[in-house]
Amino acid sequence: MSKAIIIVSFGTANLEGINELENFEKEIRESVKEKYHVCKAFTSSVLSNMLFNKYGKVVPRLEQVLFNLSNDRYKEVYIQPLHVIEGSEYSSIEKTVKEYDYSFSKIILGKVLMSDKEEELIESCNLIAKSMESDLPKEDNIVLVGHGSKTISTEAYNKLKTVFIENQYKNTYIGTLEGDIRKEDVTRYLLEDKIDEITLAPILMLPGNHIEKDIFGENNSWKTFIKDHGIKVKVTRKSLLEYEEIRKYYINKIKKEFK
Repeated sequence: MSKAIIIVSFGTANLEGINELENFEKEIRESVKEKYHVCKAFTSSVLSNMLFNKYGKVVPRLEQVLFNLSNDRYKEVYIQPLHVIEGSEYSSIEKTVKEYDYSFSKIILGKVLMSDKEEELIESCNLIAKSMESDLPKEDNIVLVGHGSKTISTEAYNKLKTVFIENQYKNTYIGTLEGDIRKEDVTRYLLEDKIDEITLAPILMLPGNHIEKDIFGENNSWKTFIKDHGIKVKVTRKSLLEYEEIRKYYINKIKKEFK
């Protein structure tokens, strides 16, 4: 076995999140009929340490995984990031990949889910909208919350909103934990439009603190902030990787690009 597939994310110290990653890792392994070595990596050493201290689970950083694969004489590596948009984290992965460029005969870095290429972006936005149909009634007022970025434009989220509307979600609002459109802005739009009830949903890849605390928590979260302004809030808590359609998209992409 001379080929390896790495699933890389920022990380999670949430047990539900790591279980979701492990299940996805198993799905990939089965889909390639165990011809390739499949493993996972984090880019955050803090979350790697927290996960080990809380649950005794070891997920190394990407640099360590690449170092080990090189020492074990793997020749070809495919790295699939589980990032929704490009940003500083994806740039960090690109830098790491370049450092190991000469350690393998082939090293491929996959794209983020919502690429900046227009055609690919529209495809992935439609994928997200259709994947979430079972959890989001189209007649509801939908508020989507992504991670966002402090360092790059979050225009991809505006495209996602447009695609949701095109998929018959007529009242769709979108905001981010970081970036230009925060919970204060979205709440103002809801009040201006005289919206009295919404369904709140994350556009995040893995279960974790962002979903449990920042979006749905009981202190200073999106849910409590919107409720405090007199708007009823229903929730759907599923992360993107919990949708079968999203997982199939990644698996098909890996099998197509890494032969």
